[in-house]
Amino acid sequence: MGRTKNLRRVLEDIRDGRHREAYALFLIGVVLVILGLTGVVSGTVMLSAILLALTLQVFHTTQEGNREPALDQVLAGREKFGAFNQLLPGVRDLRIYGPTAATLLVYAGDIREVVLRAGGQVRVMVLADDQPTRTLAAIQLDDIMDLDHNLRNSLATLRKLASERGFSCRQLPINPGFGLVIVNADDPGGDVIFESHGFKDDNITNRMHIIIRRNDSPRWFSYWVTRFEAMWETGQPLPDISPGPADGTVARPRSVEEAPAGSAMPPGTSPSPL
Repeated sequence: MGRTKNLRRVLEDIRDGRHREAYALFLIGVVLVILGLTGVVSGTVMLSAILLALTLQVFHTTQEGNREPALDQVLAGREKFGAFNQLLPGVRDLRIYGPTAATLLVYAGDIREVVLRAGGQVRVMVLADDQPTRTLAAIQLDDIMDLDHNLRNSLATLRKLASERGFSCRQLPINPGFGLVIVNADDPGGDVIFESHGFKDDNITNRMHIIIRRNDSPRWFSYWVTRFEAMWETGQPLPDISPGPADGTVARPRSVEEAPAGSAMPPGTSPSPL
């Protein structure tokens, strides 16, 4: 898993134009070592190649002022993300909070097949379905979103997933102003995707995202994992689903009769992670 994460990071760096010179010099160094050990090239050729590499590096330093600001490489928009189900292979621990998590629960079938039925655990939190909570959240969130409709569709989907081993869900009585997706929290290659909700965004695609990899920042990775746990402890199980343990091992409906009929999952395949 760790090697896969590292390879993915290298590919992302190359795609986004980060550290290209470092990767190029690394490859040149590997080639020179191989050629030198095998006696394919002379010492003069190797020295010339080394000087060329150093010259390119010095030239690159003169171009730093034309680069995209480093902060814009950290702060991303939703356009940076592909479809959510592309994230799921290899996931054994998935934790989600969103006011409705509607754009993620579109992939409920993939979550069930790829994560839950492979022995993984999934915990999902959404807003509580009561008028005071929805009213306060609607003040903050964008006007174009039908919060009531999306939330109730999401709750119907969560009730359908509740019979799956490893799944549990809760409702939060207040929107903290951000969304979270945590992947493999106890794995050295774990990720946190943080989404800021802003205030009255014109479009949900405008929201700022930060990807925090455990390898890059153990401190802030652990911070947001801990915040999720605090939110989970504050949240309450859905009224018609029996409370599950905090580790999300099993959560099942009390009876078929008690579970309300669910409507279809919300349409759309937004690439948003939240």
